[in-house]
Amino acid sequence: MARGINLHNSNADAEIVLRHNLQAESFFSAFNGVYLGLAIFSAPVVAATGFNAGPLELTIIVSAFPVGAFLGPLWAFLGRRWGMQKLVTQMAIWANFPLFFIFWIDKSGSGWFTVLITVSQLLNSAMRMGQSTLYRVMYPREQRGRVLGRLTFWSYLTLVPTILLTGWLLDRSPEMYQVLYPLAGLCGMIGCWYYSMLHVPAAVAPPVVQSGIRASIDGVERIIARDRIYLLFQLAFFLSGSAFFMSTHIILLMTRDRFHFGAFELSLWLTLVPQLLLALSSPFWGRILDRFGITHCRLLISLTMTAYLASYFGGIVLGMTALIVLGSILQGLSNGGGQLTWALASSHFAPRAEDVPLYNGIHFVLNGIRGLVMPWVGSILFVLSGGPLSVLTAAFFTIGSIPIVLRTLALEKQSAMEEETVLRVVGVEPEKSAG
Repeated sequence: MARGINLHNSNADAEIVLRHNLQAESFFSAFNGVYLGLAIFSAPVVAATGFNAGPLELTIIVSAFPVGAFLGPLWAFLGRRWGMQKLVTQMAIWANFPLFFIFWIDKSGSGWFTVLITVSQLLNSAMRMGQSTLYRVMYPREQRGRVLGRLTFWSYLTLVPTILLTGWLLDRSPEMYQVLYPLAGLCGMIGCWYYSMLHVPAAVAPPVVQSGIRASIDGVERIIARDRIYLLFQLAFFLSGSAFFMSTHIILLMTRDRFHFGAFELSLWLTLVPQLLLALSSPFWGRILDRFGITHCRLLISLTMTAYLASYFGGIVLGMTALIVLGSILQGLSNGGGQLTWALASSHFAPRAEDVPLYNGIHFVLNGIRGLVMPWVGSILFVLSGGPLSVLTAAFFTIGSIPIVLRTLALEKQSAMEEETVLRVVGVEPEKSAG
């Protein structure tokens, strides 16, 4: 059994543990994909078609998960006290629990649906915090991109059919959400069991620290003061993420009204196609990340995001379905890289394993701020303009992230040269690594 293996016995034992963890987390990803498909990705479509929700409910649902990330310092504090694996399993159980109550909500209960989905997404953000922290200690750096690409593939292998099935069933019976959401909660609970089977190597696991909130805040302030490269990377991330949150729900509303799409068509073109391309492109992005580094990945992502927002804007203005489809394809490709860099950013930049929760705290707070503010900015622009102004504005945000990524690359190169010079002075051969 993998739990009884000492990683210091041999490289063969370490390989056994690695394969065990990858298999267990792959099963977790597959079952959790059903939860993600309904609680996060299909929720706006279900709200818009099953409950006839308006911009207010859709804005709350779209911003719920990133607002949960705004609680990043709290999740980091709990993870350091409990251990990250317990944080994931505990919060995943509570995140799935609200889905069972949707069984009792009728079509007039859009408010209750919004509340339950919001609570579920808030708690799910803690699970993501723990997962991204453990990637560093469970998988070797040189394989991390490919490993996460594989895990993302398994997650979206179930997520994509879930989205398609949800749209198809809702078109035939709007009350099918009463069956689908409890099933998603059950799948999420099964996924928790698989995650509890992971073996976190004790020798390199993030230590369980009995420290207070003040110590965590001091650590965050130290990172902000010293790690300029990470802050620039986060600024570029912030602009790209803001573009996504500002435009996603507006594209959904305007596509529904402009092309008169039903639940199945909205699910197919605005949810299924992007997620399918995300799943298929994730292994490819993993190889790019391992070979060229995380910052080069962000440069490609920013360029692709600009292209997909421009395509959506043109499709809405010109009434061309082909541009909407092209936008969805490009969005899926950009999201494939975005998923990997989002999950691995803190592990990549943190100098020590015990610093990863602090880096994640900054990462999650910024994600929460843009998730809280930008959907409302997009809605306000939509109401004031009556058109796709928020989509155009989002495209300018992604354009603005490109020079920041280029500056980050320049600073990384300068830092690597300085480190190499120091190592050669002391007679140590510098290590070669991507990004």
